[in-house]
Amino acid sequence: MSYNKILDNDIKVIKKDLINIVELTKSQYAKTFEALKNNDYDLAINVVRDDLKINDAQNNFTRMALWKIAKQQMVAGDLRLAVGGVLISREIERIADVAKHICNFTIKYKPATLEIDYISKMFDLVNEMLNIISSLIENFDNDQHVKVMSMETDLHNQFSDLSLKLAERLLEVKDKADSKKVITIIRQLKNLERAGEHLINVEETVHFIRSGKFEEYGETILNNFDEKTNKK
Repeated sequence: MSYNKILDNDIKVIKKDLINIVELTKSQYAKTFEALKNNDYDLAINVVRDDLKINDAQNNFTRMALWKIAKQQMVAGDLRLAVGGVLISREIERIADVAKHICNFTIKYKPATLEIDYISKMFDLVNEMLNIISSLIENFDNDQHVKVMSMETDLHNQFSDLSLKLAERLLEVKDKADSKKVITIIRQLKNLERAGEHLINVEETVHFIRSGKFEEYGETILNNFDEKTNKK
């Protein structure tokens, strides 16, 4: 087998393993959503336990990518793909952690219907986000810059609206336990919003793989969001 064919195969393995981590994460989110909507605490426990599988997959991917870098002495675009893949796998693993946190919250606080609806609104956006990540990994030349920016803005807006409603509710709560529950719900929404930040990091890394340059998308989005907020 020629050197080029060996290298092509290594690139395919890197993409395949990255997509596998995304699919594991999507599965975690699907199970988390089901556990949340159906008060299925056993399923929530399984999600928390299975988070270790994603951690292991991410660690194995990192070892594999670093080995291929050393073995093939990659340069230029192929080297950026391998290094960028390690960065992307870490971002995906952090997105998966959000599902674990929500399941821990579900098990401990057993949220009511209204609370589930709040979390579900942002949950749907993060699921769309995971589909974008799959598309980016399958084709690094597929520029989804505009879509990523829009998704992050939607997550910011959703968190702002829902956290405000919960803050108003917090003012009416007199029981200490209920107050703690509301605060914890806001924390889960914040975790979901942060998942959008990880999407931005993935998009920045994909841009690096394509061009060899990092572009700060996240700062631009936050500035635009602040400008819109100040105008209200």
